[in-house]
Amino acid sequence: MFMKKTATAMALVLAGGLAASAETTLVFNRYLPDQNEIMRAGVLPWAKAVEEASNGGVVIDFTASSLAPPPVQLDMIRSGIADVAINLSSFTAKQWLAPLIGELPLQFDAASSEAFSVALWRTYDRFFREAEKLDGVHVVALWALTGNHVWNNKRSMEKLADAKGLKIRVNPNGAAVTDAMGAVVVSRPAIESFEIITRGVVDGTVLPITSVQGLRLLEELKYGTLFADGLYRSTVSIIVNDTVWNAMPEADRMAIEKVSGEHLARLAGSNFDAAEAEVRALLEPSGIAVTEMPADEIETLAEAVAGETDAWAARVKDLGLDPDEVLAYFRQQLADAGN
Repeated sequence: MFMKKTATAMALVLAGGLAASAETTLVFNRYLPDQNEIMRAGVLPWAKAVEEASNGGVVIDFTASSLAPPPVQLDMIRSGIADVAINLSSFTAKQWLAPLIGELPLQFDAASSEAFSVALWRTYDRFFREAEKLDGVHVVALWALTGNHVWNNKRSMEKLADAKGLKIRVNPNGAAVTDAMGAVVVSRPAIESFEIITRGVVDGTVLPITSVQGLRLLEELKYGTLFADGLYRSTVSIIVNDTVWNAMPEADRMAIEKVSGEHLARLAGSNFDAAEAEVRALLEPSGIAVTEMPADEIETLAEAVAGETDAWAARVKDLGLDPDEVLAYFRQQLADAGN
């Protein structure tokens, strides 16, 4: 899919004597609409920044429709169907451990998406980049959304017992904490939320506040239950086919890296923080009755899902890393992310 286009530049030379400049075009698989908050807060600003940083030498060409469903983006990029894509970490949890520290349920005090994203990138860069190689894939960016909460159309959830029996859509990495509440877990991609909620297939969904607007659910939901620090964070990456990445001119790779990594973690994170504040103010005016889950109920839930962190720690050990050191570093970066 990767192309070096020189015909346009040569035509400019012949027509007006301008200096020729080759153009690297990267085909980006688009499976989310542009109005989705992941696209608005992270992907589209990144694509624009790449073109600017490369002085137009690198162009991100978005597909008109998706070339593969959300759960197989990693495999799709590895096989070369597209050059670039976003990957929601929850769907590749068995293949890629690095981002999952950000998805541990009820482990971290409230932090901005910006701080969380910077901590996530720094932790990946320090511990996992070398310890966990991804065959055929180059990771250029990794960030975290705002915290996940529970939304439904059946009843107000003012204690954990109120979740019992509710059919709740959730990504795979949120299944354990949703099940621990007593809800019936329906594991489906978030992008399907509007369809399965409006058709009555499920009673509700687990989503960040921003996604309630991004997935067109502001007018479709009746109840929202907010957890002080979020149930967990969903994490997303931008991945490039490794062969394509290595074949690119070094100047193009440097231009991409300049606006990726921690730079994009800060940009996307701050965009998500701003979007959350805006959407939070729209919830009740849109007809969603919002409640806060009590602290003691959250503590009970955290104890019930402590095994998720233990399972993560065992996998970290298998990579030859110290999970306590990784967790301590991540927490310190959460505190220091403003620096």
